[in-house]
Formats: sequence, structure tokens, C-alpha cells
Amino acid sequence: MPIERAHNLPAPRDRLIGRAREIEAVRELLLGGTHRLVTLTGMGGAGKTRLALEVVWTLRERFPGGVWLVELAGVADDASLPETVASALGLLQVPDSSPTEALIAFLRTRSPLLVLDNCEHLIAAVANLAEQLLDRCPGLRMLTTSREPLQIAGERQLRVGPLALPGAERFASVEEVAHAPAVELFVARARDVAPGFALSPENAPVVAAICIRVDGVPLALELAAARVRVLTVEQILARLDDSMRLLTGGSRSGLTRQQTLKATLDWSYDLLGEPERAGLRRLSVFARGGGLDAAEAVCGGGEIAPEDLLEVLTRLVDKSLLVVDGTGVAARYRLLEPVRQYAAQQLDEAGERARVKSAHARFYHALATRAALFLHGPDQIAWLDQLEAEHDNLRAALQWSLAEGDPVLGLHLAVALSPFWEARGRLSEGRRWLEALLAAPDAEGLPAELRTRALLAVGRLAQWLADPDAAAPLEAALALARQRGDQAVVVEALAYLGAVRRHAGAQEDSARLLEESLTLARAAGDEAGIALALLTFGVTMRFQGNYAPSVPLLVEGLERFQ
Repeated sequence: MPIERAHNLPAPRDRLIGRAREIEAVRELLLGGTHRLVTLTGMGGAGKTRLALEVVWTLRERFPGGVWLVELAGVADDASLPETVASALGLLQVPDSSPTEALIAFLRTRSPLLVLDNCEHLIAAVANLAEQLLDRCPGLRMLTTSREPLQIAGERQLRVGPLALPGAERFASVEEVAHAPAVELFVARARDVAPGFALSPENAPVVAAICIRVDGVPLALELAAARVRVLTVEQILARLDDSMRLLTGGSRSGLTRQQTLKATLDWSYDLLGEPERAGLRRLSVFARGGGLDAAEAVCGGGEIAPEDLLEVLTRLVDKSLLVVDGTGVAARYRLLEPVRQYAAQQLDEAGERARVKSAHARFYHALATRAALFLHGPDQIAWLDQLEAEHDNLRAALQWSLAEGDPVLGLHLAVALSPFWEARGRLSEGRRWLEALLAAPDAEGLPAELRTRALLAVGRLAQWLADPDAAAPLEAALALARQRGDQAVVVEALAYLGAVRRHAGAQEDSARLLEESLTLARAAGDEAGIALALLTFGVTMRFQGNYAPSVPLLVEGLERFQ
């Protein structure tokens, strides 16, 4: 019987230039028997991610346990790391199991390759998780990309440096210049925007000088090559020179590769019109990109008229500063991580961060609120998938609410997301956000209805984890709901309290609570409440051994859910 292989890798969209030696080195390490963890290190823009994807794509048939890519650039906090990795592998959290334990249970009997991309901002958490997985999953191999190594036992570091440069000889032939990988990349990207571009005896020395000037950094080369459509190579070289002199105070001997990349980004940013500059820096608040509607809501205003936003995005794409993913129903726009970090600095310098982050949080609050209306109906899968695609942005909005002292917006968002966390098995994460927002210093004056629903959401998530502590928030929510006369919350809180009592072995107490929940729901004509109470009551009856009475409860519950 053939071994079933799986992967979640994107297919390469273009040929990787100038990395044959590195590809072979990484392949040998991953397929060898000495090192089970390989880390690709290097500066931003060096091409670590692209190299990693090229290697693992060629190896996808060599790992019977699958090859799994986890992109970490959009993960804002250490605590979300295990859940993000588990989600990328399609794992759901189960009661009495942490995301890390779920990962170990899945990986320890397989021989997979796990790729963690952009680890630098979570370096300690990634190192800790890698140690646990490698120690307990003997067939696992890992490939990570980071600006610094994990520095754990058994790690093999490979530095991804700039592409090889042409010689500095003034009278080098076109063939000699063209042979250098840096020049090859520049020419390939120039032809993407100007198909007629070609090296000639006249422009080859200038192209060689551009490659040397940006020190062979792939991102810098691509940004420079994108200008061939509107500038001559002589103009490109002149602008690069001016930017670098400014950066280093006129000294040509003090250039570093990081300064070179920043100089290229400075230069590219300076060439933008003001609407494009504003759009670029405002796009930096998105975690792993966003759709057109999100960009319109967050990036519009001031220098960008609403009707001009699409044109601004188009110009940024043309200039290789913005990546378009058109594989889904709607296009998404994403800044490469080095560009996003640079744009975020520009956002700070422009004094726009507070306003733009607030607009970002409000947009994703509105999205989650709208989605919540459909998460219990026939369109729930489509809405769950949309929230999944925006999960990093939703996390960023929650983090902003905590950091900026706006627990009301944050809790509205978290309550709306609680069915998503429940359906997709992110129980611990959802509970953590809700509890943090409820405990925030500015949460004392929360509206009673919001506090009630937030406590109910905490209790719901906790009871799915079979946590006996789930009773406390559910009891608090029940008391507040009774005071306010909110029968829908009373019905739901009683149902979930019944489930908690059942988990604790108090079957008679569970049945009493669920009978009350069902009676109140029928009296109020609460269809959702009736279905929930029937389901939960039927399960409790089954646990009591009352099989015959449980059947009509479960059958009616099924019919109502359908």
C-alpha cells in the first residue's frame, strides 16, 4: 500500500537564480543523518524564505510524513506559536491537551519535515518549541529561517549571503558580466517589467556597478530592477549612489549589507509619489496582508482619495513593493517582510501609527461582528474560512486593543470570534484573549451586557477543554444575565454549566440545570437555545445510562440544528 504524502507548500512561481550550491547543501543536511535541525540565517532581503521553499519543494516526495510550511511573520506573541504551528498542520485542539502536546502526538509516529519561516521575532519561543518537538519526535526534521540562529543543541546553521557579484574590471565582456548570479537576477527581474531589456556592451558595466553598489542583496536587486521600466540603468545607479552617500555620511568604506538594503528601500520610497508613500506605510499594519476592502478602510484618507486606492495599490505592485496573491476568490495584498518593517518605521516617523492601527482594529472588529451572524448557519464554512485567512490581522487587532487600553472594542471582537475559536479548535487561545481583556486595567467599567457575554464565552471555551474552572465564569455570566433579564444568555449559561457538571461526574446536577435550560428556551421560543439544551441534555441522559429517554432529546436536537 503506498504511503500517503501531504504538504501545504506553494509551487515556485519563478526560477531561483544563483543558489545551486546552497540548495545542494541544504538538501544534503536535511536528508543526512547528522543534523535534524537546519537554520538558514541572513539579513532581511537575502532570500532565506525563497531558498527554503525551493529546497523543500524538491524534497516533498522524500518525507513520507509530509512537508509542512508555517509562516510566522504575522504571529505577534510567543503564546500563539504552538497554536499557529498546529493550525498549519490542520490539527484541532482536544480536551486535556495543549497545542504542543497535540503537535507531539501527531508528529512522533511520522517522518515529516517542518518548515518554520521568519522566526527572529519569536526566537526564544521557537527554540523552546523546536527542542520539545525534536526531543520527542524522533522522525522529525526541521528547517527554520531567521536573522539569527535558534542556538539549541543539534542545530546546523547555514548563512544565506548576497548573490555573487561580477568582477570589478572596467572592460569586462558582456558574457563575463552576464555570468554573475547578481547580474542574472537583475536582468531577469528587469525583463519582467521591460521584456525588451538586454545586456549590451554599453549597459553591462553600469548593470555590474548597480549589482556591486547594492552588494548583491536579492531584494535590493529586485527593487532596483523594477525601475528599468521608467529609468535608464545610468539613472538607477546615480540615485543609488546619492542615497548611499546620505546614509553613510559620505564615506564609501562604511557600507554594511543592512545599510545597503535600507539605502535601496530609502531610494525606492523617495521615488514614490505621496499617495504611494502613504499607502505603503499604512499597509505595514496588516499581518500577512489583506484584501481590497480592508486596504480601502485602513489606508484611505488624507493623501489617498478613496477612489484612488486601487490605483495606488497597482502602482506599488508595479514597483515590486507589494505582492498580490490572486489564488483565492479575492486578491490579497501583502508587503514582503523586510519592506513591511521598513514601511512601519516610515509610519512611525509620519506620526500616523495610532490612527492607522485604530482603523485596522475597527475594520476587523466590524468583520468579526458581521461574521458572527453567520457562524451558526448554512454559510458558516465560508465565514470560518474568511476568519481563518484573517486570523493574524484579528490577533493584531486584539493586541492593539490590549496595548492601547480599549478593552471594550477588544472584548466585542473577542466575543464575536469565540464561535470561530470553538469551531477551529483554538480553545486555549480564545480563552487567553478573553481573560486578558477582562482583566485589563481599563475593563472595570465595562457595559454589563458585554461583560456577561464575555464571561459566557470564556466559560464555553473552557468547558470544551473539560476544565472544572469553567464553572466560575459561567456562574458569573448566569448571575448577571438573570439580573438583566437576558434569557438567551441564561439558557446558554445553564446548558454549558450542565456540561461542566457532567464532566465533573455530577450527573443529577447536570440534568437539573439542563432541564431548566430547555424549559426556559421552549418558553421563550429560542430555537438555538432549544437545540443546544436538547443536545446537551441528551448527552447527560446517556451518561446517566438513561438511553431510551436520551433518544428523543437527541433526535429533536438534531432536527432543530438541521
